[in-house]
Amino acid sequence: MSALSQMLVILGLISLFHAAYSAHEFSAIATKLHVKPDLPLDIKLETLTAVFLACFGLVLGSESLKPIAWAAWSGQIEKDGGAANPFRALEDRSSYLDIRAKRKEFAEWARNEGAAA
Repeated sequence: MSALSQMLVILGLISLFHAAYSAHEFSAIATKLHVKPDLPLDIKLETLTAVFLACFGLVLGSESLKPIAWAAWSGQIEKDGGAANPFRALEDRSSYLDIRAKRKEFAEWARNEGAAA
């Protein structure tokens, strides 16, 4: 994350906490007065601005997007090497049974048994 994005996120979060505290104080005062008014416009705008700043800072500091196309993604994985492959554990598992090889072995065994009998 760059310094600008970190500052935007921190500023957004501080402003969001301040808006929440202001809303709490306003509701506490309104409860004491036995009134049910809406939140003031400045608290609503501060909340929306704070959320926007925090989200913008997070988006600004995020990593670059990965390719969406499967071929481009798998090509990038092949270039990077096997460590980045999320399916490596499935492909390299030792308990994997190769059905085609077993069928071939069975066909050869059946032919040898048929020829011997």
